[in-house]
Amino acid sequence: MINKIQAASIQSFVRSFVRDEQGQDIVEYSLLLVLIGAASVFVLTTMGTSITSIFTKIGSRLENANQAIS
Repeated sequence: MINKIQAASIQSFVRSFVRDEQGQDIVEYSLLLVLIGAASVFVLTTMGTSITSIFTKIGSRLENANQAIS
C-alpha cells in the first residue's frame, strides 16, 4: 500500500511533469514540417499534371513548326 510520502512524491512528479514544457518545441517543429511536407506533395502533384500538359503543347507546336519549315 502507498504511504503518504510516496503519494506526495507521486503527486509532485505528476505536477512537475504536467508543467514541464521541455520538448514542446520539438513537437511543434515536427508538426510544422509534416504540414509543409504534405502541402508540398499536394502542390507538386497538382502542378505536375499542369507542367506535363504545358510541355506536351510546346512539343506539339515545335513539331508543327518543324513540319511547316520542311
